[in-house]
This record gives sequence, structure tokens and C-alpha cells, in this order.
Amino acid sequence: MDKLSIKYIVIEDEPLARRGLVKLLKGYDFLECLGMYGNTEDARMVMEEQPLDLIFLDINLPEESGWDFAQFIPAHIQIIFTTAYPNYALESYELNALDYLLKPIAEDRLKKALDKAVSHFQQKVPEKAAVSPTDHIFVKADRKLFRLELNEIQYIEAMKDYVMIHTKDKKLMVAMNIKTIFNQLPNTDFVRINKSFVVNLNKVESVDNHWVTIAGFEMPLGASFKDDLLERIKKQTINR
Repeated sequence: MDKLSIKYIVIEDEPLARRGLVKLLKGYDFLECLGMYGNTEDARMVMEEQPLDLIFLDINLPEESGWDFAQFIPAHIQIIFTTAYPNYALESYELNALDYLLKPIAEDRLKKALDKAVSHFQQKVPEKAAVSPTDHIFVKADRKLFRLELNEIQYIEAMKDYVMIHTKDKKLMVAMNIKTIFNQLPNTDFVRINKSFVVNLNKVESVDNHWVTIAGFEMPLGASFKDDLLERIKKQTINR
């Protein structure tokens, strides 16, 4: 088994507490800090663009609370909440948090939380080495994990810090950038048609030089994505 490496960030609005936690975490060689932030907005870009595993998340934050931010954290990223208030413990487990730490954080209590993290990610390592084809995915939205059959998905739309997954019957907003979700979908069925849209080839109704239509909705076909789409469609085109 490869050596375990857990990449984490700290989101904490109090500078002293933020630096103190990172100092404690430096004592664990399997941890790699990707940054520490005073609010969720600054942390969001790292969460979407870096291979992040774990977030130490304060609950009482300015502008957007830790609770609200947690709803949009992808399911593969684990959360350890940190707060000075013990009455939030039950809610943290309802959000499937890995653990809940009271400030000031005691070293022995931090070690127990990290033991949970190690156990969790050690179980995940074999799965990464043997990914098998699947006909469904799970996405996290509104504090829940939703199962989506791949053949349900019509198209995926980028919306700044999120993506909107469109099916015939529903829409799901997920905190993930479009590149990340596209890379986790089978390339036999899904293709990017511009910087903002990924489409399910099985749902495409029509294509011309400028537009792709699914369920009556027209999406612009980007020039740099056009050749790839047309090449994929060509394999299924009946010629006279």
C-alpha cells in the first residue's frame, strides 16, 4: 500500500486559533497543509482546484457559516468541525462530519480525530486503485447524497463555483467545478461542448455548426470543442 498522505486546509476566522491548529497538525507527517483561510470564499477555489481530502472547518464564520458551506463540500472531502460551542455536536454528525472538536483544541482529542481520518482514508486507498465502470454516481447537494443514474443526466452547466446537473425531472446544484465532475464521468457518453457545458451524447437531439440541442434547450458549441464532438458523433452517423 502506498504511504498515506492526507491533504487538508483550515478555515478559521481567528488568526491565533488558525495558526495554533496548523502548528499542532505539523506534528503529523501524513498530513499536508494546502492552506489556511479566514473565510469560506478564499477557501472555495482551493477546494475546487486542488486534490483536497480534509477540511478543518470553524462553524462561526463571517458572511457564510461553516454549516452553510458544508452543504456544498463534495462527498469525498471529509470535515472536522471546530468550534467553541458544544451544542453543535449533534448537527455536525447529521452532516456526516468525521469529527467535532471543541476549542481550545486539546492534543489528545485532536489525535483521536486524526485516527478517525487515517482509518477512513486507509479504507479508501484500495478503491482508488481499482475503479470499475459504473452506471451511476453519487453527488452531494442540500446536505444529502443523491444517486444519479448516468443515463438520467441530460447536461451539466457551470455556474461560477458550482455546477447544475440537469435531468428530465430535476436539477441538482453541486459545489464542484465543471472540470472536476467531467473528469469523473465516462468519456464514452459525456463530452464538453464549451467551457460551461458538458452534455450526455445519448441525450443530444440535434447539432449544427453553432448549437447543440437537448430537450429543446440550445447550448453554444465552442470552436475549440467542435472537432471532438463531431468526431464522436461521426462514429454513430448513418451516411448515404
